[in-house]
Amino acid sequence: MKTGKGVVKKYSREYNRTLKNGEKKKYTTKQIQITIPKHDDIYEDKEEVLIIPQSEIEEFKNLEDKVSALEIANYIYTNEIETTPKVNVEAFENEINQLKQEKDQLLSTLENESSKLETLKDKHSKLIEENENIKTKFVNIKQETENIKTKFTSIKDENKNLKDKCSYIKDENKSIKDSYERISNKYTSLKQDTLNTKTSYANIFESNQNLEKELKSMYDEYNELVDKYNELEEENYFLKSNKSHDEYIANRIKEFILKTD
Repeated sequence: MKTGKGVVKKYSREYNRTLKNGEKKKYTTKQIQITIPKHDDIYEDKEEVLIIPQSEIEEFKNLEDKVSALEIANYIYTNEIETTPKVNVEAFENEINQLKQEKDQLLSTLENESSKLETLKDKHSKLIEENENIKTKFVNIKQETENIKTKFTSIKDENKNLKDKCSYIKDENKSIKDSYERISNKYTSLKQDTLNTKTSYANIFESNQNLEKELKSMYDEYNELVDKYNELEEENYFLKSNKSHDEYIANRIKEFILKTD
């Protein structure tokens, strides 16, 4: 490959131009000139050339090396293709079709697995949510447990106080029981005294009944005496009212005789 070297020179010129509307506008023209030494004049007139800056020359050289390497690799590959036995195209196409079918089956399986994966993702999200709820419940249960422990300690202290009170009450009950036994003995004695009193009262009641009977008899006797007294008073009245005592007696005798008849 032929290459040449040259020097690049850049020129620029500024000028002003008045437009039709009277506005003045400034323009800048640029020109690039490449100067090539005479001994490097390897070009044709109006020939298009490739210009590479000096800063890129190393990379260009590397590209040349890569091109050479690719040419060698291409030569080797061409020889391998020429020496490689011909492939059975029909068998190859069948294999391709079979691979396509397997690909379709794999795609279908992939879609199913993707659906299952989405389901699993939903379940996983729900499980995460449930796990958060369980964590919250666990924290609440833990707090409740602490509260229960506190209550248990309080109940334990109260239980100890109750035991002390119970022991005190037992002592009180023993004292009350002893007092009850003493009172029970007194009650038995009083009951016996009451029984004796009832017996005495029965005797007194019987005596009173007898006295009442005697009193009734005396009352009847008294009534009889009152009746007799009244009769005597009546007789006395008659005696005073009658003309003579003899007439009175005669009348009485006459009444007696009439009664006997």
